[in-house]
Amino acid sequence: MLDKNYIKPIPKTIVAAIKREDKKHYKTPCGNSRCYSYLATWHKELVKITVAVKHYKEKWYCKQVAVHGLRSKNALVKDIEYFTIAGYVIGWHDIKACSRKKYWEDGIWYSCNGKYFDLYAPCVNLEYLDRFPEYRYSEYKNAYYTEILSYLRLYEEFPETEYLVKSGLKYYATSKTILRKVRKDKSFHKWLVAHRDLNMVEGKYYCNAILHAYKYNVPIEKANDLEYRKRHLIADYHGKDIIKLALKKGVKGEYERLFTYLDKQDISNYLYLDYIRACNFLNLDCHDDNIRYPKDFKRWHDIRIEEKRIIEAEQERLRKEKAKKEKEKIVSDFLIAAEKYLPLAEFAGDKHYAIFIARSPAELVKEGNALSHCVGHNGYDKKMANQETLIFFVRKIEELDKPFVTLEYSLKSKKVLQCYAHNNTKPEEKVLKFVNNKWLPYANKTLRKIAA
Repeated sequence: MLDKNYIKPIPKTIVAAIKREDKKHYKTPCGNSRCYSYLATWHKELVKITVAVKHYKEKWYCKQVAVHGLRSKNALVKDIEYFTIAGYVIGWHDIKACSRKKYWEDGIWYSCNGKYFDLYAPCVNLEYLDRFPEYRYSEYKNAYYTEILSYLRLYEEFPETEYLVKSGLKYYATSKTILRKVRKDKSFHKWLVAHRDLNMVEGKYYCNAILHAYKYNVPIEKANDLEYRKRHLIADYHGKDIIKLALKKGVKGEYERLFTYLDKQDISNYLYLDYIRACNFLNLDCHDDNIRYPKDFKRWHDIRIEEKRIIEAEQERLRKEKAKKEKEKIVSDFLIAAEKYLPLAEFAGDKHYAIFIARSPAELVKEGNALSHCVGHNGYDKKMANQETLIFFVRKIEELDKPFVTLEYSLKSKKVLQCYAHNNTKPEEKVLKFVNNKWLPYANKTLRKIAA
């Protein structure tokens, strides 16, 4: 386990090496933080120490921010935090390389899980590994990796990495899938060397494609194209529907069969999806080969699309007809409710205000538009038509035609649920007194008479 007491200052030779490496990439001063690393030994354990660097006011600064060990499950970190958008952020206040201290930096080393805070940081002293005989054949100088300790752990598990790197296949020497196959099948490595081309040397083939080509003795380019199309189909939003609707789960060769069909029929994924969605809409068995792979695709595509269009048009007609009937019923029931409870609006006991009951959904819309509130929407017409609540309009005596205040009255609780003026604002106190102290007692008394 790594202990912060093991930490020592960065050796001068390492500082010089980091500075030289940094100057290769940043010939002019740069205020952005970047990271490099160096190897060392702590209590017989190989460790990688990450060093952050930056320029501040044209002066070059560096500091240790993380330590990871080859064997240790923990890591040590200092003045570094990870943010979803910004990524890793370094704190520089302790060495006065910034103008403001960040809230999370305190200059203290903390222990954390070793899988965290392992930044991309090129190593400046890889030759340090020459001290370790066990890595003599690891080909670490020629291998492809982003993190040296991870590579060494992989090499310890799969010494076969040496063969692949020496064979010019460094991009596949970090694939456990390939390494397992090399270990299990001795002829596989010979096959890789025999079929090595520029694309393989540059790591442009998918590992699954290589294994497929080897197993079925097909050209790697063909297998790679299949894997490419498969991956893009899986990742594509619309492609997922093709997989869900048309492909049989657990059946080998389904993707290859699909792509072969698409190529033969000269159609795109999206045109095929258009067809298969239509079949699904028509409740056809999309796993039936005659359905999912018709011989004359374009003909059957047009047929299914037209069948779908006819059904959808009929459904839309029925939907509109139903909506029309529902609307007509709401209007009719609304008027019945308004006439039934009209006596609640026949209050004449105030010289400043009058009250009217809403007579139609159209009046609610007009009231809502005039006062900029939601009484014309949100189902208030249905609530009144069902006699759940009643909507009343409060008017000034001198302006009976001008929208002023709207209120909602509950027939169940016999209370005013809402009472709002323009923009859902609270009415004046004298309006509320009229509603609650004068009209409400009258309304409740009248309601009892109607019920009787």
